[in-house]
Amino acid sequence: MNKTKRHLDNLYLLIEEAGSLTKLARQCGYENAASLSQLKRRLEEQVDDEKARGIRPSLAQKLEQGMSKRKGWLDRDHSKDQEKAAAQEQEQAAEAANLTLIQGGMPSENDVAPIATEGRYVSVTRNTSETQITVQLNLDGSGIGRFDTGVPFLDHMLDQIARHGLIDLDIVCKGDLHIDDHHTVEDIGITVGQALKQALGNKMGIRRYGHAYVPLDEALSRVVLDLSGRPGLEYNIEFTRAMIGRFDVDLFSEFFHGLVNHSMMTLHIDNLRGKNAHHQAETVFKAFGRALRMAVEYDERMSGKMPSTKGTLTA
Repeated sequence: MNKTKRHLDNLYLLIEEAGSLTKLARQCGYENAASLSQLKRRLEEQVDDEKARGIRPSLAQKLEQGMSKRKGWLDRDHSKDQEKAAAQEQEQAAEAANLTLIQGGMPSENDVAPIATEGRYVSVTRNTSETQITVQLNLDGSGIGRFDTGVPFLDHMLDQIARHGLIDLDIVCKGDLHIDDHHTVEDIGITVGQALKQALGNKMGIRRYGHAYVPLDEALSRVVLDLSGRPGLEYNIEFTRAMIGRFDVDLFSEFFHGLVNHSMMTLHIDNLRGKNAHHQAETVFKAFGRALRMAVEYDERMSGKMPSTKGTLTA
C-alpha cells in the first residue's frame, strides 16, 4: 500500500468517525468542508501514483489533533484494526437482531433506507468534458437524500428539496471544481430537470400547480410553480452578501435556470425578506421542495384526466 492510498483510507476513517466530511472539517477548525473536499478528491485521483506526496505533514497534524489521534496516526495502516472492529460490529448486530426477534420487535424503517425503485423512479446520467453526473430520483419517495457533489453547501440545499418535497434524491457528480463550482452547480440543475421531466411522464392525474411560503427566523420566501411544459423562471432574490462560506450565491440562479429549462416548468421564486444569506437560500430551497411536492402529487378528483384543457402538457 503506497502512502497516498494509506492516507486516503485513513481520511475515510476520520470522515466516518466524525459523521461526515463537513463535521470533520468543523472538528478540525475549518469554516467549511471545501478544503477537505478538494484534498479527498486529489487523493482519490492520485491513489495509484507511487510518487504522489499524500497529505502534507502540517495538514496531517491538524487532522490528527482535531480528531484526538496520536502523532503519525495518518501514516499507519489501520486495516487490521478496522477488520477487527467490523467483526465486533457484526457480532453485536447479530445479537441485537436476535434480541429484537425474541422481544417481538421489528427493525426501524430508518435502519435501511435505500432509494425505492417502485413508482415514478428514474436514473439519469449526463456526461460532458466538464462534469459527470448521475441522478436517481423517485417522486413517490419518503425524503431520502444522498449527495456527493463536491460542493457541500449545494448538498445542504439539495437535501432541503428531498426532505421537504418527500422525494428520494441521490446525486453523484464529479466536476471540474479545480476551475470553480459553476459547471457543477449548473449541470446538476440541468440533470435534475431532466430527471423530473422523465419521472413525470405525461403528467396525467397530477395537481400540476404548487406553491409554498417558508420562513426561517427573519427570512421569508415564496415559491410558485406550474408543470406546464413551458420553461420560464422569475427569480427575485437580493442576497445580502455575495458568498455563503465559499459558495457564490450567483450560482443558485444558474441551478434553477438549468432545472427549469430541462424540466419544462414555470417557476416563480421570491425572497420576500431576509438579512442572513444562508437563511434566504434555505427558505427558497425548502419552499421549492414543498411546492414541488404539491405539484407532483396525484389528485384523486383528476384521476385519469389531463390537468389542461389542451389535452397535453408535453407538446
